[in-house]
Amino acid sequence: MEKIIKILTDPTSNILIQLIRIGGRMTISEILEKAEGIPRATVYRKIDRMLEAGIVEVVDTNKVRGQTENIYSIKNIYVNAPESGEDGMKMMTAMLLRLYGLCDDYFKREDADVERDKLFAFNYVIRLSDEDFSSMLGEMYEVVDRYQRKGVTEAARLRNIYLLSMPTEGEKDER
Repeated sequence: MEKIIKILTDPTSNILIQLIRIGGRMTISEILEKAEGIPRATVYRKIDRMLEAGIVEVVDTNKVRGQTENIYSIKNIYVNAPESGEDGMKMMTAMLLRLYGLCDDYFKREDADVERDKLFAFNYVIRLSDEDFSSMLGEMYEVVDRYQRKGVTEAARLRNIYLLSMPTEGEKDER
């Protein structure tokens, strides 16, 4: 679990995970083409760690000039906590601490401008069936994927978008 937490809270690993998720199946060469600014050695190292942690898997191979080239795919982007929930809590704590650190760094900057930078946080509480909720998530992924596929322009900035879903069982329904 510690390996997975470290990977999922690492910005570079997240970029690689998203690239592979969007691409579906990718070789290191294809990842390197899309992962602008990430050194080759870093990509290899991060992919190896993701393989060990079970986040990506080798789904096929190609022969290129006598060498075997692996084709990777996302295996398990979700973390399934054991019955105790202890690992799930560790995962959530690590992710929230990462988010806290990003916010802390941002607000310490002299040039922090929430309006210019479009900093926001929303909390929607909605009532949906599991089927409708899955459908909504699918639509959200499609929108994010469409924008991730856009070519990088000079005006493009890296942005963190976090999505957290948690049931509100036991809370009073104010209808």
